[in-house]
Amino acid sequence: MNKNCSYRIGVVISVYMLVTLACGLQIDLGQTIAPTQAPFQLPTGIPPATAVILPTNSPEPPAPPAATPLPATEAGVTDESGNVAADVQDYFEKGYLPYKNGQLYELDDFAKTTPSLEIFDFTRTRQQAQDFALWADIELNSTGSTKYPDYTGCGFAYRVQNNSDGYTAILTNDYVRMGYCKGGMRQCELFGTTFGTGEVNVRNKASTQFSLVVNKDRAYALVDGIQVGQYSLFTTKLMGMGEIYYAVVSNLNGGYWSSCQVSNVRVWESFP
Repeated sequence: MNKNCSYRIGVVISVYMLVTLACGLQIDLGQTIAPTQAPFQLPTGIPPATAVILPTNSPEPPAPPAATPLPATEAGVTDESGNVAADVQDYFEKGYLPYKNGQLYELDDFAKTTPSLEIFDFTRTRQQAQDFALWADIELNSTGSTKYPDYTGCGFAYRVQNNSDGYTAILTNDYVRMGYCKGGMRQCELFGTTFGTGEVNVRNKASTQFSLVVNKDRAYALVDGIQVGQYSLFTTKLMGMGEIYYAVVSNLNGGYWSSCQVSNVRVWESFP
């Protein structure tokens, strides 16, 4: 065999051996081959997560009330003194208030230091309420008669309508006078009590805590925390929302009138 033939046979054998070795090797060309595995599954008994879709637009905030709202909770109200929260709970348990839930508002102080030229003098608060509890510190200074029908004192009108019909609750030296007014709040008549006498003993220039609670067709008056009278209101009218007014009853021509200082006024509007 000549040298050329031997050389060619050697080349062929070398190529054959190289191919054989290459077939048994793994060649890394810079690509990672992921191992084969089963797809991920949640464990048995665990539900898949659910997405929560938040609204993209928030509703417009409600218009601010006429009075300043104070912090409130579903079960009551948080007040600096703590008295309001206790009173709301007590009034609800006694049935004075229809609901324990609600909102507390603080009204501006009121003063009437000169004799009124009108028998009924009303000042708006622009606070609306239907069923509510109201607390106020009232300082009276009454001159002349405080006996019915020539009575004078200070207090509130409530559920006053656009036609100026509404109720009144007036604190005098001797009684809490509850009534109904019409004709622009100029023609008023008084209710008798259905429980209690309505009698009080309020001294001039002494601060008295006056409370008024209204629930549908009933009203309750409390002086210094003690209920003095329960009153029946109408069942066919003045049952809805109405405005609260400050009220002074005087008759300068008749020689009897009152000056008033009303402060720390809070209104708890009761609603579901």
